Amino acid sequence: MTRDKFVRGRFAAVRAIGALLIGAALLPGCGRSKSAYDYTNELRVMSTYRVGPGDVLEVRVWHNDQMSRRVTVRPDGFVTLPLVGDVAAGGRKVDDISKEIAEKGTKFYTEPLVVSVEVAELHSYRIYVLGEVARPGEFTPTGQVTVLQAIALAGGFTRFAAPNKIIIVRKDTHGERRIPFAFASVVDDGDLRENLPLMTNDTVIIP
Repeated sequence: MTRDKFVRGRFAAVRAIGALLIGAALLPGCGRSKSAYDYTNELRVMSTYRVGPGDVLEVRVWHNDQMSRRVTVRPDGFVTLPLVGDVAAGGRKVDDISKEIAEKGTKFYTEPLVVSVEVAELHSYRIYVLGEVARPGEFTPTGQVTVLQAIALAGGFTRFAAPNKIIIVRKDTHGERRIPFAFASVVDDGDLRENLPLMTNDTVIIP
């Protein structure tokens, strides 16, 4: 083998290795480290929707048509029902509201009341999507949405977006926190833990 052929062969091998390395770097998910964020605990914290002013509640009391009705949560966070009067609803889960109605009803009925409360209409739910999306801004969907659905509502990413560096800013009774969201982990790797249902006033930031 001549020296020229040897040099050309070595050069071709180096180019081939370089191409493989570049290709590997471009594969979906490469270079991403798994987030250490505790998404399971986050789901426990937000296991159910918390009612807000303007929401319409469907209150059903078994065998009691007088108390069964639709009520709107007032700006002060209360609803008013026959006999039991004002019941705090704002910022609470429907199960807690049901329990309070049943407890207050014991003053007027000898048998325990069987109460169910459902959110019939969402009016207090709003989220924000900011940054590199087609239509950033405030959104008021009629039902709770996930991070991916929020991105779709905002028209998807722009060409400048960094979808693996998304942050959800959340502030509630547990404090303010920044929750990481890597688009490729959810879509390419199937790690659905990160695709959290959004709470009202959550802000999704796409850098």
